[in-house]
Amino acid sequence: MKNIVYFYIVFLISTFIVSITFFNRKPINISKLHEKVIISPTYGTVTFSEKNKISVFLSPLDVHCQYAPIDSYIKDIKIVNRNTFNLANIPKSIHNEGVRVVFNSMYGDIVVIQRVGFFVRRIINNINIGDKVQRSNIYGFITFGSRVDIELPEKLTSVVNVNDKLIGGMTPLIHPDRL
Repeated sequence: MKNIVYFYIVFLISTFIVSITFFNRKPINISKLHEKVIISPTYGTVTFSEKNKISVFLSPLDVHCQYAPIDSYIKDIKIVNRNTFNLANIPKSIHNEGVRVVFNSMYGDIVVIQRVGFFVRRIINNINIGDKVQRSNIYGFITFGSRVDIELPEKLTSVVNVNDKLIGGMTPLIHPDRL
């Protein structure tokens, strides 16, 4: 009986460690698309896409790091909606606390808002205002967070649709012929 208890304890601890390691993975993705193409800053499933605005839900199985959408510099970083925490897969999560990063690019400002989820609420970014970033480089991570909102410059229209699966650092948000 004692051996079974030890087995279950070891099994649970191992499962927990593997789960945390899987959740916190940070794959290096380098887009082979033309350098002027804006790529997705996150993994996940598109829940809203209209003209230049996109919302992406990150399930627990998705990678939770964020990538620079295009070569640019960091124009602004702000914390938004302090102390608001809804479930990330409902419309009200647009009001969740998050970090709003403005990437100034050749097309204008691209805004990416990392939003915390209901359970664990931490966003880690390794960028500062004025930093130059290269497309597909990892700049941040949402620990157990579950939503990223993207706003492209008004003159651009996204090519992604609701329920599309995005790969951070790889999936184009704008068709190269429309630039």
